Amino acid sequence: MRQSLFLVVLLALATTQSATAQDTQPEDIPPMPEIPTLEEVQAGGAEIEEFIPVDFSFRIGVVGEFQNVIETESGTRTQIKSPLILIDPSTGAIGVYAKDFPARIVANSSRGNWVVGIAASTDVEGSSGRRDRECAVSLDLLEDEARLVEEFPLHSQYQAFFSPSDENVIYYCVNEPAAVNQITRYHLADEEKEVVPTEGNRFYMYGLKQRDPRGTWIEDPFSMADYPVLSLIDLESGESLRTIPFRGCAEVIASPDGNLLLAVVRASAEASLGYYQYSDNTFHQVSDLVFTLPEIKWTHRSRAVIVKESTATLDRLLWVDLDTNETRELFSAYFKIALWDISPDDDALVFITTAEDNPILFVVPIDPEIDVINRIRLRGVTNISWVGCLYPPTTGGTWWERLLPF
Repeated sequence: MRQSLFLVVLLALATTQSATAQDTQPEDIPPMPEIPTLEEVQAGGAEIEEFIPVDFSFRIGVVGEFQNVIETESGTRTQIKSPLILIDPSTGAIGVYAKDFPARIVANSSRGNWVVGIAASTDVEGSSGRRDRECAVSLDLLEDEARLVEEFPLHSQYQAFFSPSDENVIYYCVNEPAAVNQITRYHLADEEKEVVPTEGNRFYMYGLKQRDPRGTWIEDPFSMADYPVLSLIDLESGESLRTIPFRGCAEVIASPDGNLLLAVVRASAEASLGYYQYSDNTFHQVSDLVFTLPEIKWTHRSRAVIVKESTATLDRLLWVDLDTNETRELFSAYFKIALWDISPDDDALVFITTAEDNPILFVVPIDPEIDVINRIRLRGVTNISWVGCLYPPTTGGTWWERLLPF
């Protein structure tokens, strides 16, 4: 009898606590900020409500699809737009820099004036319009005009890197299947092309080396090894300046200045790291660190990388100092992280959750002294092809003055 009475009291107490939690939950948890509706952005001057401003100088870029419902004489019609929207994390302001840019961005200039993306030929004016082909396109953010750079078959490994000495110039290679390719110097404003005189074809590019001797790191076109072999190619003469074999490695990632080459060694789902330093021709092991299914990006201003580690239960982002081998967890959660990027000044991470509808955009400070994490629901945005960090353009008025309606 006592045991039954105890159970009744326990159940009653649990029910009361549950009801109390339900009553207080809406007041305790603030609503998640959302991007404004399409109509509000079209009207101009839109801002994200409940957004916590943080003093960052970059802009968050998102390319995705918006559905715009249009009333016609025959009824309603759904129009799909793919604008490049920019969010200012210092104010929460949101606007549009390209009214329609259905492309996945592969490169952007350091000052923010240019982006280069890949779009379906059916969406690019001046192309063949074929469904089995894609195009590289450039976008001048001051003019909102996408231009055709190159057309190539689907599944080509198109790559582009901006010149460190002229932000109007890119070096690109198409790497299309079963075709001879070249490394091409292309002036985005003048649309002039010049082939780098290098022997071989299918030059998979890893990045540019920005200090003397300058050049581009490529997969050695003459190597028959089953591991990466990189060559530094002079961009004027096309000559090979140095060749580096990475025996036993699965992946190599060049630092932004090209002086360091990160080497990833994989064993099943786990991976360890090392790096090659050009200045003294030495290899270094990042000891006592093993990561599960890592995705790795170099920071812009430090001898460090950020690793997105994905386990069966959670995803997390880690700062890894290559000089000390120390790691610092920046973020972890029991959900999957999709697209992500590092701000140009290494002061924030930007990423979205893996979701088909209404994904959530996170802005996470890297500085541990800043404890503000902004979450923004990307309401009405689907098929997101790119999320990244950009500096605002340096000329042509202020960033907000340059914003365009859909």
